[in-house]
Parts: sequence; structure tokens; C-alpha cells
Amino acid sequence: MELARTTIRFALTTTIGLASVNAYAHLHGGMAPPGMAPPPPAAQAPMPQINHVTLRHFVVAIQHVSRIRAAYMKKLQAMKTHPAAMHAIQAKAQHSMISAIKSQHLTVPQYNNLVHEVDVDPALKARVLHMLHR
Repeated sequence: MELARTTIRFALTTTIGLASVNAYAHLHGGMAPPGMAPPPPAAQAPMPQINHVTLRHFVVAIQHVSRIRAAYMKKLQAMKTHPAAMHAIQAKAQHSMISAIKSQHLTVPQYNNLVHEVDVDPALKARVLHMLHR
């Protein structure tokens, strides 16, 4: 159970930046700091009801993106004194994450929207955690 929570927390807090710089800036720049209320719902269009198939694809994408990110973080740590190499590794990581998301029949904006929805909707987060346990 703790592994699933860690996986989703890891995915929710870290993968967006590498998957889409613009989405990261939009989502994290517009979100309240920890401990504060999220922006009011009127600031964003509500996401339609998420069907089980889409949610299943999302969960698989989270798992893939988390594994990719973990693998590339090790490579980045090893290259932290070589900025050019780090840039190339980040580009490869971004490409791999985007491919993983697309392989699950999601677009990067859909994935980012789902990440946001899971972050702000406790019922949806519970569904995702339940699916991660399977």
C-alpha cells in the first residue's frame, strides 16, 4: 500500500516537469503552496466524468513514467557536472515519458489534466490508489 502511495505521490509531484515544461509551469505555477487551498474550481473547466478505461490507461502511464523518471534521475545525478550531457539526458527522458503516455492512448495534456484532477479530487485519488494496488 505504501509503495502505491509513494508511486502516485512521486508521479504527481515530479513527472510533469519533464513530460511537459509548459504544463508544469501552468499546473505548478497556478497551484497553491502545500497547506493552502487550491485555486477555486471556477478558475478551471471541470473535467468530464473519467471512465474506467481512461483511468486504467492513466494508472499504467503513471507507473511507466515513474519508472522512466527514476532511471533517468540516476543518470542525471551521475552527470550533474556536465550540463550538456544533462540536457541530452533530460531530452531523452522527456521523449521516453511522452512515448509512455502516448502508448496508453493519452495525450500529454490529458495526462497532465488527470494528474491535476487526482491531486484535487480525493475520491478520484482513492480510485487511482486502488488500481495501483492491483
